[in-house]
Amino acid sequence: MELKATLKDYTEQEFLALVDKIWAVDLRKQDHDRLINHFDRIVGHPKGADLLFYPENSFDSGAAFGLDWVLHHVRDWHHKQGMAAFKGEVFPPAARPAPLSPIARNLAKLEKISTDVAVSEQALETAIGHFERTINDQRGQERLNTSVAELETTIRSLERAQEETHTAVKKFEFWKMSVEFAMSDTQRDYNFARSDQAQWQIQVQQITGIQARYMAQFASTAQRYRALHDDAEALLVAAQQQLVRSRQLAGIGPTQTALAMTASVDFADKYPDVLLAGGPAKLWLSQQKDLQKSIRSAVAEFTWQHTAGESVDGHASAAVLHFEFSSRADTQVYGLSVPLVELMVSEGQDWQSLAASRAEVKLPFRINTQVVPAKPGTMFKGLREVKILSQVYINSLPGGHPPGIRVRAARQNEQPGTFSFTSDGTVPITVTWSDQITLETDSSMASIPNRLGFIYSSPVPPLESLIDKEGLGFDDYIVVFPVESGLDPLYVMFRDRREYPG
Repeated sequence: MELKATLKDYTEQEFLALVDKIWAVDLRKQDHDRLINHFDRIVGHPKGADLLFYPENSFDSGAAFGLDWVLHHVRDWHHKQGMAAFKGEVFPPAARPAPLSPIARNLAKLEKISTDVAVSEQALETAIGHFERTINDQRGQERLNTSVAELETTIRSLERAQEETHTAVKKFEFWKMSVEFAMSDTQRDYNFARSDQAQWQIQVQQITGIQARYMAQFASTAQRYRALHDDAEALLVAAQQQLVRSRQLAGIGPTQTALAMTASVDFADKYPDVLLAGGPAKLWLSQQKDLQKSIRSAVAEFTWQHTAGESVDGHASAAVLHFEFSSRADTQVYGLSVPLVELMVSEGQDWQSLAASRAEVKLPFRINTQVVPAKPGTMFKGLREVKILSQVYINSLPGGHPPGIRVRAARQNEQPGTFSFTSDGTVPITVTWSDQITLETDSSMASIPNRLGFIYSSPVPPLESLIDKEGLGFDDYIVVFPVESGLDPLYVMFRDRREYPG
């Protein structure tokens, strides 16, 4: 969340989001205090942050009165000082215009629709033109000796142009109903008008022309966009295939080189999180909570079935998360961290000694990954149907599954509040947990697109029998942090390397 210098730098909605974030209390105490102090500094009202928690003549908190209560008092105080409170706010309020006649009101509506459609059409033409140029540029490039970095840039630029065009198309389509309603309303008013028949007839002709132009452009755009989309998809598929080959030839494929993942230490031992090579997954806290609920539901059902003796052989799985990588340029290397307490009772174990001796332990629940087909006709990104998803499973394995889970220590880095763990093997993965600032004072993080899409965790995941028990493989660890960190152990797993091409 971007924190701004003054109250006048906030729009009304941004200010309400700030207050709502403070009342949500889903942050570390340090960040929560920073938000309160920031509110106190910018709000201008004499009561400052007390507006949030100690309203006048009330023993209730400001949250009991709601966002509108705080907004009213802040705006009212600034207006009494003769100034606007928020960005874009007009002060003093503009005088209410004299009421218009029905024919004048309808004319104003038609003129606004005409202007809005023209602006949207121009934005659409700009986006489609850029999309077409991007496609032609990529077609004209020789790819035989294209580097990995150039291929990644090619893919991302095509995807960005494709997404921008799709957004412009949807915005243009948005006006279809408005034009149709305006046509219907104007025709009805003309039919029932007792006066100004000539003027109403002119307006009918005006909206008829607007609708005819809009529908012609609508049909032309749909056909043109489909053709460009198909051309771009063909280029993207070819570029992705070449990117995979180029990474393999350069020796930097997912199974060929050491990789680094970063994650926030905040809530690391409280909520599960997706780990991505090259940067954070940026899951919302609500998505982490959904994943936690899904894991808990599966563990509870497995435990109940095992206790009740209902399962035949005790081996089953449940899909607790699925998602798609947003860009085809992504290496698609990922893992998952889960507080160990979600999978077993961790108390009573000397985890520090087990980590120091690099021991292995048995766990009744372990997590692995698969690539699965998406349900047909349910997921689309623009015009492209999403057909493949990455899926994470929790498996019930009473008695454990050989070999056991490796217990490893996370080391304290030089930077305070930062810890690292490196997996075993010749091409290891290093995960670094750092005390990241969650409340950015600039918009740099906000500008980074989300790398995952179609993220979903079922609150009650259905249980499935394990089909290929012999081929079941795990790449997982129990990571133990230094005692002084105060962090409980984590279960950390990585994507099955057999899923990567090559």
